[in-house]
Amino acid sequence: MHAERQPVCHSVNGVHVFDVAGRAYAYDRTRQDLVAVAPELADLLAGRTSGGSSGDSSGDSSGDSSGDSSGDTSGSSAAREALARAQREDGLFRGVAPLLTPRPPDPACDRDLEHLVLTVTEECDLRCAYCVHGAGLDWVRSHSSRRMDLGTARRAVAWFLDRCRPDRPPTVSFYGGEALRHPALIRAVTAQVRAHPRGAEAMLALDSNGCDWDDAAVAMMAAERMHVQVSLDGPPAIHDRYRRDREGRPTCARILANLDRLLDRDATAAARLSFVATLAPPVDLDAVARFYADLPPFARRGLPAPHVRVNFANLAGQAWPPAQEAAHGLPPVPEQIDRARETWFAAVAAGRRAELSPVVRALFEPDLIRFHHRSRAELGPTWVPGGNCRPGRRKLHVTADGRLQPCERTGDGIVLGDLKTRGGIDPAAVRTLERKFHAAVADRCGDCWALRLCAVCYAALAGGRPGAGKDSVPEQVCERFRSRAETTLALMVRITELPPERREWLENTRLV
Repeated sequence: MHAERQPVCHSVNGVHVFDVAGRAYAYDRTRQDLVAVAPELADLLAGRTSGGSSGDSSGDSSGDSSGDSSGDTSGSSAAREALARAQREDGLFRGVAPLLTPRPPDPACDRDLEHLVLTVTEECDLRCAYCVHGAGLDWVRSHSSRRMDLGTARRAVAWFLDRCRPDRPPTVSFYGGEALRHPALIRAVTAQVRAHPRGAEAMLALDSNGCDWDDAAVAMMAAERMHVQVSLDGPPAIHDRYRRDREGRPTCARILANLDRLLDRDATAAARLSFVATLAPPVDLDAVARFYADLPPFARRGLPAPHVRVNFANLAGQAWPPAQEAAHGLPPVPEQIDRARETWFAAVAAGRRAELSPVVRALFEPDLIRFHHRSRAELGPTWVPGGNCRPGRRKLHVTADGRLQPCERTGDGIVLGDLKTRGGIDPAAVRTLERKFHAAVADRCGDCWALRLCAVCYAALAGGRPGAGKDSVPEQVCERFRSRAETTLALMVRITELPPERREWLENTRLV
């Protein structure tokens, strides 16, 4: 297995310099290029020499962009030549600093919608120990018996389908609580969707804990070809530690049995099933990876391993003892992730990627795929923070009482409108949210090398994070994302050095 120290990273003026296995690389946000650089140029770009910074383009003498330090003990002269050449001939390292602006007002913010999420009920038959809804936090709703009434659901669906994008199938998702606690509403909405002119092409999706599946629910999932996302944290010893029902009973066996029932009824449902594994202390990543590599309902039928998304439990504001791994004889979480990364890379390098657990792939591949498909257009004169989220457009969440939110992750305080009193999305509320987000991050985004890779979005304004205040995005959120982006860059460097046939899987991916 390839041994590698963690990348050492430095950033100046939009250029990010880091080392991988003793070699220097630079990521330039202006062009989104990732290039190898000589040590002298790396020092100059990172501001580690007295020769200047990445924004200094003085000098026009020719030189190789990799630099040549012969005859110059400091390396600054050769580095300056290399920098000037790279700026002049390749457009690199010019330190473009855009003006950060809120998104311009959009009077048609309620058009070209893509994904409607209905919280059909706040009821849940589980009481997961790490669930934010059961933690008594002031920024998120608590468990309740509240249900969405049929009138609210019908208004939301009709309003959405009349305004969805014409060039792609719309998606309607059922969310909770546990959505299947309110099956009558799901059936009514499903019929309404199918009766709409866009209904035949619409995708129906269901988020479920996998426990409350009766015969009627299984039949509905199969008949409507629903895309079902199931929360399943790993083998019984891990899943049942925290995901128990209201009577304290374990749930893993019930979920696996329900998956069997669905697959017995409709074998094609395997392609529409996906899973969320939430990791909470003490994290045993290897055990979760082994479980999903041989998930019993899939393995018994000879089916490929399922699609899995891996989350780390949001424990902010909850009284959880830190670093529980050591007490269970497990390595620290960062070390577990490092090991998983090397396992992933070794398998890819050997042409055995298909043999990897979907958990290991889920840890690294989504970020690599996004980076691979990044925009290569030059950074423009202005930039709007917030990633690719367009509040209410890409995803629109309707709460059980009919309020409209950007998504289901924005806590209980971010509201864009409602369908009863405001008749839909309020453009003024959208503008207010965008301005709040801009005010919360504008003092740091302009200098951030990860500006164009950033996935920090409006959900970061929700509470429950260390250092969070009203309308603030804690610096820890940005630090966490930059660290993740650094890891992706270092891994991408290693991938690009593999033979072409070992990178073919990445070339065949697409963003959805």
